[in-house]
Amino acid sequence: MLRLRVDSTSTVPPSRQLVEGVLDAIARGALEEGARLPSVRELAAEALVNPNTVAKAYRELQWLGA
Repeated sequence: MLRLRVDSTSTVPPSRQLVEGVLDAIARGALEEGARLPSVRELAAEALVNPNTVAKAYRELQWLGA
């Protein structure tokens, strides 16, 4: 199961932290490319961010083809 966290003290925007977390999980083999990600609400609750932040990250991942 994918576990993503957001560092609220980081200068990197939360949505970008989520994108980098997913890409890192793919690179490490912890998440297969094309695998189903948690729903927006599920990930927002887990990462303690607004669902809009997760939606933005998912749109960026789609654009990247990840």
